Amino acid sequence: MPNMGKKMKTTDRSPLIAALEQGDCQMAENFISAQLADTISYFDYKESYYHGFLSGLLTGVPGYQTQSNRESGTGRPDLILKERKFMGRAIILELKVTERIDRMEESCKEALAQIEEQNYEAELVAEGCRPILKYGVCFFKKGCKLLKGVNENGPKYISNQR
Repeated sequence: MPNMGKKMKTTDRSPLIAALEQGDCQMAENFISAQLADTISYFDYKESYYHGFLSGLLTGVPGYQTQSNRESGTGRPDLILKERKFMGRAIILELKVTERIDRMEESCKEALAQIEEQNYEAELVAEGCRPILKYGVCFFKKGCKLLKGVNENGPKYISNQR
């Protein structure tokens, strides 16, 4: 995918970042799915491919640092975006891939459960990051689904009703 790097340099990723900051899963799904439609091959359906794809999409976004597979809690979250300011926002993205479209939402729930079970926010809390947003992300072929995790006092996830 030699053209992906060039494409990312010219793609305005601010709508994706705004969607993640505001918890707009539908907008984030639409943005990511549109990028997948332009770049992915029918043979690239492994989690490592989607991880690299999303990492490339998020790396170099103004105001944020992207971390990939760094230890936090008792595991390694797939991707973390950290705002480049003291006590800034952090966004945890845990990725899953499914072979069936009807399993996408369930896979997102599994990703959110993994974030909680592995305490991926531990390092971010220790650094004073606020707020810490959590997303379960699932890929199916050229499509993407996101569920946003919420605080302990509310439901464990927010689903888009379509």
